[in-house]
Amino acid sequence: MKDQSNTNSISLKQYAEESYLNYAMYVILDRALPNIGDGLKPVQRRILYAMSELGLDAGSKYKKSARTVGDVIGKFHPHGDSAAYEAMVLMAQNFSFKYPLVDGQGNWGSQDDPKSFAAMRYTESKLTKFADLLISELKSGTVDWQPNFDGSLLEPVIFPAKLPSILLNGASGIAVGMATDIPSHNINEVIDATIYVLENPKAVLKDLLKIIKGPDFSNEAPIVASNNELEEIYSCGRGGFKAQANWIQEKNEIIINALPYQASGSKVLEQIADQMLKKKVPMIVDITDEGDHEEPVRLVITLKSNRINAEDVMNHLFASTDLQKNYRANINLISLKGGPKVFSLLDLLKEWIVFRKSTVTRKLEHRLDQVNDRLHILEGLLIVYLDLDKVIKIIRESDEPKKEIVKAFKLSDIQVNSILEIRLRQLAKLEQIKLEQERDFLLEEQDEIEKILNSKTRLKTLIKKELLEIKDKFGDERRSPIKESSEAKIFSEEETLVTEPITVILSKAGWIRSA
Repeated sequence: MKDQSNTNSISLKQYAEESYLNYAMYVILDRALPNIGDGLKPVQRRILYAMSELGLDAGSKYKKSARTVGDVIGKFHPHGDSAAYEAMVLMAQNFSFKYPLVDGQGNWGSQDDPKSFAAMRYTESKLTKFADLLISELKSGTVDWQPNFDGSLLEPVIFPAKLPSILLNGASGIAVGMATDIPSHNINEVIDATIYVLENPKAVLKDLLKIIKGPDFSNEAPIVASNNELEEIYSCGRGGFKAQANWIQEKNEIIINALPYQASGSKVLEQIADQMLKKKVPMIVDITDEGDHEEPVRLVITLKSNRINAEDVMNHLFASTDLQKNYRANINLISLKGGPKVFSLLDLLKEWIVFRKSTVTRKLEHRLDQVNDRLHILEGLLIVYLDLDKVIKIIRESDEPKKEIVKAFKLSDIQVNSILEIRLRQLAKLEQIKLEQERDFLLEEQDEIEKILNSKTRLKTLIKKELLEIKDKFGDERRSPIKESSEAKIFSEEETLVTEPITVILSKAGWIRSA
């Protein structure tokens, strides 16, 4: 009979509750929600880290995407290769990410069909220059590290992002019992708002809404949102808005050159064609897709004549097709405390500034330690240069030169080890001058770092300077104009009636029909 002395019994109810809660917390914290610090989900962070470890920075050559995906699932993210590759594709699509983090070569899908990307064995990739803003300070003592899934390697808990990237590229994800939907924003507006909050700790939302006009996508499709709707999104962290296609009229043609975010041109054409068959839009005689590589979105709607009011036609199509789409905003993130939280715009920027101050402080402390260690070695070397003959004599004659040098010059073990590693050609007078110049340079740097670490104002100034440099390098103008309201309205039956000659037939049996 089996020994049951080491077994514990728990009720099925208790086991199910605990298991489901563990699963829910795992999905929320480790899968679906991005972190406020770097704006990334774990799979995205692992992809970018694996690429940086492979040396795939913006200046390197492209490598097969399969190589990156292999490293990601083999070293850091033990899930399916297709899931990892799809997450990588999203970061490379300029219609999915406003500021792509992956630079792809090959077929990475199109706005019309985002899932039409080639298999990972065909595509090649590397990091973009923008991704460098998240990764560049990784090895500067800025963040904590954790063991990977099998404990054989370390991976960063978070990236030391130089700007609040969660607002720039946005995010969407479905967890257990909660979700996130964050629209993308303009980098100039986000940096200006961050600097404003940095310099004005008592800032209020009204001030920020003068800087951040609203969401901003990667094309020129207008966003439709009233001031009240935008205020609700940014004050509560939840709300909604719309986006419309951008269009122009040329004679009797309506040309659509920008679609709402994630709208498909082919689906829009199907929706309009269906209405044409059902005679709901008799004023439209033809629809074509003239999109090409240079102009991916160019849908042409031909009207019966140039006397037809194109604006009325577009308002009907906005109301009845994907030429106008509704979007949900739900700014739900993993906060610095490690749990999910719905943020207002002001709280988000304030918390990110806390994260950035901590990151910059750690970077400066790490650099100060390096400077102090090097100065300690330089002091020992320069002491020895004052009496080189004595050092050479000890090394030549003593059985234990290390102990003798420590005793003669009162140096530490680290300093003596550096002295014993000096090559003969480094004993020249010129080398001594170089060491003195290096010491003076490091003493200046040490003084500057200590001043920043001891002054909150200097730390703020440093962060502001870094943000302004990023704005100069990566800044761009807003692309999505904002409209306060939409006049989208479906045509009434009377409006779809056509004035045209018809034949009325009356039969002997009393039936009547038109043709």
